[in-house]
Amino acid sequence: MLTTSKAKQIVAWSIIAVLLAFFTIKAFFVGYYRIPQNGMYPTLPAGSIFFTAKHPYSDSSRVKRGDIIVFVREQNGQRYNYIWRVVALPGDKVEASGESLVINGRQVQRERIGDTDGKTIFREHIGDVSYQIAIDPSSPNHPPDTSVTVLPDEFFVMGDNRFNAFDSRNFGPISFNSIIGKKL
Repeated sequence: MLTTSKAKQIVAWSIIAVLLAFFTIKAFFVGYYRIPQNGMYPTLPAGSIFFTAKHPYSDSSRVKRGDIIVFVREQNGQRYNYIWRVVALPGDKVEASGESLVINGRQVQRERIGDTDGKTIFREHIGDVSYQIAIDPSSPNHPPDTSVTVLPDEFFVMGDNRFNAFDSRNFGPISFNSIIGKKL
């Protein structure tokens, strides 16, 4: 039979072990992020919290179209984390203009779902991947027109809120080495 002090000791060591395991997992395997703005609306509205697998890909061939990734990008000497969706893979030709998105010569298909918060919500289909996007046709912010072929070990990323996202249409494809996480 355990004494009271021995039981307290076991509980204390168990709590320490759980906390140590939690901090180890967080430090090496799982990231935690809060979305600061609406660039990924409707999938991840501003204020959303989500977890990522840290360094989830062993090589660039593991990245899939539709993945929501976290990557680091330097701008004006500062490092920023971005959270966008992969829409094009190495070798893909991307043409984006206004609401239009063409990948490898094929117009990306969309089904209108409805209107919310002044935006039109669509289900976008690229191959066998689908997800929701928002388009606000009255938005004064329109990203620049883009036509690019994605190089090896690079990816074209876009926010789901298409007129409220500073993404590859603005800064071009991102490198595989910049990816630090994938949404769980």
